[in-house]
Amino acid sequence: MLASGHQALGLSSGLIVMTLLPQIGLVPGTPFETVLFMVFVLFGSLIPDIDTPRSKLGYHFWRGLIIVLLLAFGFYLFAPEYLDQYRNELKVFVMLMTPLLVMVKSHRKMTHSLFFIILLVIYHMVIIHFFNVPSYYFFGFITGVVSHLLGDYVTKRGIPLFYPVYRKHFRFLFTFKTGSALEKGLIWFLSIWNLWFLVTQVF
Repeated sequence: MLASGHQALGLSSGLIVMTLLPQIGLVPGTPFETVLFMVFVLFGSLIPDIDTPRSKLGYHFWRGLIIVLLLAFGFYLFAPEYLDQYRNELKVFVMLMTPLLVMVKSHRKMTHSLFFIILLVIYHMVIIHFFNVPSYYFFGFITGVVSHLLGDYVTKRGIPLFYPVYRKHFRFLFTFKTGSALEKGLIWFLSIWNLWFLVTQVF
């Protein structure tokens, strides 16, 4: 699936999960936290495709990560009080990035499997338990990752659901080719639905 498709599907999934969070007692306290939740959703929806720096998305991601780290270092040297203001958010970002650094190998392997999701769930449970990190950020990130796997599951190539135990690629009964007219139509539909949902909820 194209990156735009993953983002559209991720946003749709995030909006749905956002409406369900209050039922389990998870409500962002401020508008900023709500926006940050959706940022984690969109970030998670692209994460599985950064498993190789040689991919188009992976290349831009790793280059962007270096820029972010350089900016953070600059703020640390010249404006440390600004970093203190967003210390918790930066802590969450760094913790999310750590397990990804050991999974750069090849495309549609570890990061496109159920094992990857299980690892992320366990990792984030440890973070939530030992650090003061709001759990809804975790739900947002995992929502994005799951939406990505669902998006690639309905493509003709499929995904290795049980990697590394079983390397066969699985796919849905009805599939489409990545970049096809059908996928682009789906992206338009999801984008319009997302816009409609946001407008009706806000106004």
